Amino acid sequence: MDILVTGFGPFPRVRVNPTAVLARAVAARLKRSGLDAKALVVETSYGAGLPTLRAHLAATQPKAVLMLGLAARARCVRVELFARGHASPLHPDAAGGTPRPGAAHRSSLPARTSGNPQGALAALRRGGIASQLSPSAGRYLCDACYAAALADTRQAGTPVLFVHVPWLRPGAGQRPASRVAAFRPGAATLTARLADIGAALARRGR
Repeated sequence: MDILVTGFGPFPRVRVNPTAVLARAVAARLKRSGLDAKALVVETSYGAGLPTLRAHLAATQPKAVLMLGLAARARCVRVELFARGHASPLHPDAAGGTPRPGAAHRSSLPARTSGNPQGALAALRRGGIASQLSPSAGRYLCDACYAAALADTRQAGTPVLFVHVPWLRPGAGQRPASRVAAFRPGAATLTARLADIGAALARRGR
């Protein structure tokens, strides 16, 4: 597989996670460009989603991984520089669970992305998308999965990059019809730019 694109399913207070649709759309666009690309929507849980991701990485051994997560309070797209593996027990997952002490995804030092964050940032900004580099992927499943993916692909030298997105701009005919925050990207534009990032990762991984 040239590239795996991941998104997440629902979690508390988020019934529809836009990254599930985004991951499938980005993978489809990459596939049309000739790449062997697949999407994986990860259940937002430590007990099921995280082990499933790790098993999928081990089975498919993709040459590159682009991971997408929702940052509901963000005012721009964030390209994550590090995974710290320090998930907080204060935020239960979709199944009501919390991370186990000493779980395999925890680490004492932050892991730096093996992707190209500066290149990703440039691609987003070329599309007019408000974006920035971020030093922290949070303390939830996003960071836990990022840390696990970096750890599990380190030996193979696989480029892995995590991008946090805010809520997307509503499509035509969807509410609200007006007064939508300017930093909320449109789905089509964001999909195209994320596909550019994914293609660059795939080239890097070859």
